[in-house]
Formats: sequence, C-alpha cells, structure tokens
Amino acid sequence: MTDMTTARRARLQQALRDANLAAAVVTSPAAGYYLTGVWLETGERASALVVFANQDAVWVVHEMFRHEANEADVQKRFWKDGENPYPLIAELVGSDAAVAVDGHWEARHLLPFMAERPNAAAPVLADGVLGMLRERKDGAEMVDLERASALADEVVDRIRAVLTPGVTEADAAKHLSQLWEEVGAAGMSFPPIVAAGTAGAAPHHEPDENQVVAGSTVIVDTGGIYNHYCSDITRTFVIGEPTEEVAKVYECVLAAQKAGIAAAKPGVALGAVDAAVRKVIEDAGYGEYFTHRTGHGVGLEIHEAPFVVGGNDQVLEPGMVMSVEPGIYLPGKFGVRIEDLVVIEEGGARSLNAAPKELAAVIVRG
Repeated sequence: MTDMTTARRARLQQALRDANLAAAVVTSPAAGYYLTGVWLETGERASALVVFANQDAVWVVHEMFRHEANEADVQKRFWKDGENPYPLIAELVGSDAAVAVDGHWEARHLLPFMAERPNAAAPVLADGVLGMLRERKDGAEMVDLERASALADEVVDRIRAVLTPGVTEADAAKHLSQLWEEVGAAGMSFPPIVAAGTAGAAPHHEPDENQVVAGSTVIVDTGGIYNHYCSDITRTFVIGEPTEEVAKVYECVLAAQKAGIAAAKPGVALGAVDAAVRKVIEDAGYGEYFTHRTGHGVGLEIHEAPFVVGGNDQVLEPGMVMSVEPGIYLPGKFGVRIEDLVVIEEGGARSLNAAPKELAAVIVRG
C-alpha cells in the first residue's frame, strides 16, 4: 500500500500548489487512512498529519499511538501527556503560511492551533481538495466497496425473515447488528433505520418499540464495513398484500430510482441526476413528499463527496461511487425508500447492489 499512499499524497501536494497553499492539516481518521494506510482514532488527544506542498509529510501524534503510527510511511513527531502539541504543529506549518484544515478537527483543537499563529490568515477548509481526491475510487477501493455491498445484499435478504407482524423495530435493528457480524463485516457503517408503518414517514426514524404491522411497509436502511469501506442499502418491505396506495407509491419510487441510475453518466451534472429522479415523483403528484437529496458519495465514510443534490453543477466522472435513494413519505400513513450504491463507468452507472427490489420481491407473506 506504500506506493499507493505515496501517490495519493503526491496528488494532494499538487492540489495544494495549485491552490497556493503551503500545507494541509489532516485530522480525520478516514482521510488519514487514505493518505497513509493507517486508520488512527486518538480520542481527545490532538493528531495532525501535516501534508506540505513542497516537502515530505509529517504526522504529529501522541506517543501512546506510536505502534500504530509507525506503520505509516511518513515522518512522525510524537508528543506526550503534559506537553502542548499545538506549538509543535504551528511550528511545522509556519507562523504565517497559508494552510488548509479539514472539517473533522474540533474547535478545541483548531482554536489553540490558530492561537499559536496570531499573525497568520485563518485556515481555509481542506474538505474540498480532500474530497476531490477521494471521490474517484481506484481499483483497490472498488474491490472493498463491491465486497461491502455484496454483504449488504446478503443482510437485507436475511432480515426479511424477521419482519413479521408484532416484531418491534428495535428487535429488528438488533437482529441487523447480529447479521452484519455473521456475514463478516467489521461493524455497521451507521446505526440502522427500521421504520414500520406510520413511522416510515420520517426518513431518519430511529428504531423504537413501534411494531411491524400487516398491510403496510417497513423501511430498512443499513450498511456495513469491509476493510474500512462502507456499504449503504435501503429496501422497503411490504408486509402482506400491498394496498393500492402502497403499490402505487412503491412503483413510483422504484421508477424514480431507475431514472436516476439511467441518468447517471460521465459528464452529467449531479444536479441533473437529482432532477431526473425528482421529475418522476413530481409528475406522479408526490413531489412535496420527497424531502431529501437523491444521494451522496460513499467510501471510507458513509457520507462523502460527491453529493447528488439539486443545484450541484459538478459533473460525474468514472470511478465515483454514490447512492441513489429517492423516497416518498406520507405523514400518518407510511413511507417508501429504495437505495442502491452505483459506480460511474464509461458507459454509465453500474449498481453495486443486486438485492431484489421489484415490488413482488419485497412482499413479505406470513
């Protein structure tokens, strides 16, 4: 992985030079892993990978993480309890150099760092340049993303056996956790959403003691982690025979999702993909009930660039991985959301998920 991370840092260095920045202070575990091959979470102790535009990177990290940090192919500067790490970081970047800092760094770290450089301009946000590097996945990343998505397919296939009338959302969520462990994931990529019946009208409903009911829907939105890479999938299951309204809404969401996947091609603006999805739902009269963006990038983090949202003029490029997840949420009734991850290739978007999503395939009969 050394050659790969060295090349990634070189691309970041070029981006810094293009932006007339002297350095980027990288603090997020995901970005640090991308650039060094080491995933390091240091809790309340400051950690900063300083990537310079014109010299080798240096990782400032607490000595208790020496073993992990030594696996990275960069220089290190260790500090210990009782010492103040912020003068060290400030000295490295320079007293008045133009720097970028990623948005992961909490104010309790950023403010003392800035206080050590009183004459310097405020740091700019590094998330844009880091996102630009990470949003196009390479071959090694795609291997892990495809495996994570295959595990997601298996989990949503197996959870349907649990979704019987009377089962609580909380119990189903616990079962999801067990399933991810059974399929070999390194944990869940986010707390699962299980939303039954009227609770499905809240897109990010948290599982509680609400019960699965016959004649309605259950939204299951879940994801797992494989080799640090995330998956994200949503299937809406219909418990028993669907009512006419449930069937109509489900088919509308499915048609919208397929329209979004068909629209996602190299050179197409992300906002245009969102518009293609939204048009299907608006034409069916449900526009006001689709209350969120169409999708987001997925990789080392569950939400990352690029974002499939109205007004985003960024164009799709091969290697981008994103969710396409329209939904319709009817207050007091039910909700439907369908989500797959897709990768942009020269010929268009290829789904990383194969779990069935046609209406007949998601009906759960007793």
